[in-house]
Amino acid sequence: MKNNFKTLKASIIMGILLVSVSAAIVPTTSAGFFVNLSSYLQAGFDASNFTSKPIVPRGELRSLTIYLKYGVNYGGLLKGLARGLFNFYKDRQVNIKLQLGEHSPWCTPTLFTTTITTKVGEAEETDFLQATLNLRVDLDAPAFGSGFVELKVSVPKVGMIAGYSNTFTLEFNPAYLPLINAEPQGGNSKRIGPMDTAVFPIEIENLGNAQTRVKLRVITSSLSNDWAAIVTDYIILDETRGSKGIVYLTVKPPKSFGYHDDQITISVELIPEYAQLSSNQGPPQYVNVLVESRGFSVIGFEIVVIPLIIIIIIIFLVYYFMFRKKGKI
Repeated sequence: MKNNFKTLKASIIMGILLVSVSAAIVPTTSAGFFVNLSSYLQAGFDASNFTSKPIVPRGELRSLTIYLKYGVNYGGLLKGLARGLFNFYKDRQVNIKLQLGEHSPWCTPTLFTTTITTKVGEAEETDFLQATLNLRVDLDAPAFGSGFVELKVSVPKVGMIAGYSNTFTLEFNPAYLPLINAEPQGGNSKRIGPMDTAVFPIEIENLGNAQTRVKLRVITSSLSNDWAAIVTDYIILDETRGSKGIVYLTVKPPKSFGYHDDQITISVELIPEYAQLSSNQGPPQYVNVLVESRGFSVIGFEIVVIPLIIIIIIIFLVYYFMFRKKGKI
């Protein structure tokens, strides 16, 4: 009985050696016909975090969880022998490699885990493995454009178990960034006479990532004491980041008769919005200017002069007629 067990054990070992030698000599396709051992890797992604809404450039960090399921398939004409070889390699360490491939030039993907260690086993015997991909979108990302990141996964060959490799493409969209910069040209303060008009050219720069319409309005609560101010209603800036345009704020001080020493701070509200969809707006920004009005105004002088002239004429006529009447007497 003991001799028979030794003989059986020796036969199994010799069979494994013969298959190994045959696999090394014959072509891979022929060897696989008899005994097939191959790794496979299923990849899944929680893509809802990527696709549910566009990624805001510059500030937002978007994370994607990657789920991996590793296992070994075995088969071939000599399936029993393949099963035996699988058991021989079972529980050996396997290092799954993750690597970033090509990606849109205006994004920055990061993989914090590039190697995941697991063991040889069948799919139902192995656990789900996880990795995380982080993504930032740069300022020059085209609003609502199409972005992509390639993820390469590979499993090395383990003995007679063939390796595996595949490339997955993840897609996403950058959001619109309503970002502008506005500066009065020549300073934000002016001193004028009450008969003059102050004009402030305001340069607006598009720091966003799409064609931007900027709406402007004077905050009426900043006006008082008969001051008047108007500003350009809107301006459209080219989609090129750094494109600029000029709008004008015109301020008129009170012009009532007399000497003036007036001062006011006027606030202009600017609201950037996506030129193709006005509901996609950014937070308002503000430009403040200071205007001083000093000097003498003759506007309204006629209000005083005309009644005075009328009174003088009346006095003259009364005096004239009274003088003539006395002369006749």
